Amino acid sequence: MEIRQINRKNMMDTVNSYLDENASKWQSIARLAAAKTELSQKLNAIDSAATAQAEAQVTIGKSKLALKRAIATKADILNDLIEAYASVEGNDELARQMGDNQTDIFRLPYNEFFIKVKAIIDKATELQETLTTDYGMTAEQINDLQNDVNQLLEINGQPRAYQIKSSIATNEIEQLLNDAHDILNNQIDKIMSVFKRSDPNFYHGYQKARVIVD
Repeated sequence: MEIRQINRKNMMDTVNSYLDENASKWQSIARLAAAKTELSQKLNAIDSAATAQAEAQVTIGKSKLALKRAIATKADILNDLIEAYASVEGNDELARQMGDNQTDIFRLPYNEFFIKVKAIIDKATELQETLTTDYGMTAEQINDLQNDVNQLLEINGQPRAYQIKSSIATNEIEQLLNDAHDILNNQIDKIMSVFKRSDPNFYHGYQKARVIVD
């Protein structure tokens, strides 16, 4: 949820709790009881939508981390093949460049991670014939690694599917908040005015609960 939405929701939760705590004062007013029930239902629906939104974000985060780890493992395998080739050929500089292990690669920040893995893919592609013939590499290893990198690049930039899902959730929460706000403005606020003189303390407490705290 956005900060603005959270603040609105907190106010509504405060109102809902205040009415629950003072139920004996208003339960006999059928219209107020019905509006209070409707408000509670809207707030529960907002909680469900917010939970679904948060779970989607966590899922994306976990998928991203797992994919990065898998890429690091696959890149390390190609790295080792290129390093072995470089050592045999006496190319110390290339051997040094390909000396990182899976953990070293995985721990790189994403921008450096992508640069490192691309360098491994490019070198493996350049040496593909030799590495395939003499060192047991397959073309599928390069393709598989590149496909994983493409997928991580998409996730890292928040794929369109996630953007759509997030937008839908945000719009759903906004609509539910608007519905709940209408219940407060057009029903509960108006009915609560009967307590303005008959129970000013209760009415004053309700007014304080209705304040949105930024």
